[in-house]
Amino acid sequence: MLRDSRMEKSMDTKALKLSSSIEHDRNIFYYDILVDVAHVLSLHKSGYLSHEEAAEILKALKKIRENGYKPEWKYEDIHEAIEAEVTKITDKGAKMHTGRSRNDEVATCLRLFARDHLLNLAENILAVMDVLIKKAEKSEAIMPGFTHLQYAQPTKLSHHLVAYHDMLSRDFDRAIEAFKRANRCPLGSAAFASTGFSLDRLYTARLLGFDGVVENSEDAVSSRDFLIDAIYVSTSLMLSISRIAEEIVLFSSEFDFIELPDEFSSTSSIMPQKKNPDIAELLRANAGRLVGSLTAAMSIYKAMPFSYNRDFQEMNPILYDSLKRAELASEVLAAMIDKIEFKEEVMKEKASKGFATATELADMLVIKFGIPFRASHRIVGRLAAKEIEKPTAEDIKIVAKEFGYSIKISDEDVAEALDVEKVIEKRRNIGGTASDEIHRMMEGRKEELKNKKAKVRNLRGKIALNLRMLYDEAKKLGVDFHA
Repeated sequence: MLRDSRMEKSMDTKALKLSSSIEHDRNIFYYDILVDVAHVLSLHKSGYLSHEEAAEILKALKKIRENGYKPEWKYEDIHEAIEAEVTKITDKGAKMHTGRSRNDEVATCLRLFARDHLLNLAENILAVMDVLIKKAEKSEAIMPGFTHLQYAQPTKLSHHLVAYHDMLSRDFDRAIEAFKRANRCPLGSAAFASTGFSLDRLYTARLLGFDGVVENSEDAVSSRDFLIDAIYVSTSLMLSISRIAEEIVLFSSEFDFIELPDEFSSTSSIMPQKKNPDIAELLRANAGRLVGSLTAAMSIYKAMPFSYNRDFQEMNPILYDSLKRAELASEVLAAMIDKIEFKEEVMKEKASKGFATATELADMLVIKFGIPFRASHRIVGRLAAKEIEKPTAEDIKIVAKEFGYSIKISDEDVAEALDVEKVIEKRRNIGGTASDEIHRMMEGRKEELKNKKAKVRNLRGKIALNLRMLYDEAKKLGVDFHA
């Protein structure tokens, strides 16, 4: 349809296959309809379409929306497809593209897709955070903590789960920040240098639920940083999910800290005894896929001259895939964590493994006997080197003397320093493992969760309110998109 005015020959069939985006454009089919409705209303408001013309085009758009995306369409892209289908229904469709380019059209559709899916992602992140806090509240279990994947210091399961929560909380914040940058309207910028038609860009932005416009018309059509933002947010979330998934894999192995839910496990095709953490492994692998996708998007974008270039088209499926994969992964993670059963007795038993209270013993030598920490570190390190993980007072006296310190330490002093529960409760600093501090953190995070859920509801509500205005404007022309 678009080639007739300039080209004498049809595009080579393989070149058309290479250049066509119609298959993955199904992701923005409904968004393109919204953009078309808003643009038609804008043309009518500015006097470029009569009441009757605008109504006919809107009726055609409604019919196309009801019929849905057609996989058999042979058009170059979804924008051409919808315009051609409208024109088949009414010859007034030839006026629909007045004052508009596919450049500002696709940029608007992509921003609509990104903003909605970023809010989906934000809601899913909150669901995972909610599950984590509820799990943490139900447990006072002691568990070993690790550095370098070696037993390090004792901690609590609740403290560990709050750490997961806080990591995801930052991903939520990133999603909301990316939403704010995406929620600006490029429509009305035309190819890049604006248009001679007098259009109310603020009006169309408001109808589509945007917070405002991307002001400079060249920037509006040639910027895809919002798209990279969205892919980065998806990737960052998948990195967080991957770290949790890795621990699920580890904790279900020789660690034996958890019982994998059947719903999120598989068995072997040959070894009937196996219960494999396949879903956690796939979550872990998807993070790698998104890292590659982010790299691909940035590589396409890195040296793009202004304004629009067709290279941008290759970034679109990366956006769709990244956001949808991250959405699904976060839904799966929330459901899996909710069903995981922690083996609290096993964790408690292993909490003192690997001389995990060594730091507390070194600290006690500093506090009670005035030994400089670096010296107490050497004393306790020497005990560890001798594989004395449960030293007596006499053991410590002997090693301390080797470093030039004579101390009057009792077995009671040692017993207190090696008591896992007492060690945990002594960590009363902000963010520490003491029960009161963990409870304080959980209460604060529950309040934050409520506020964050309200924030997403408000953002969705504002968009819905503006879209209602769009449909009300269409209804004034006799076309009810809700009917």
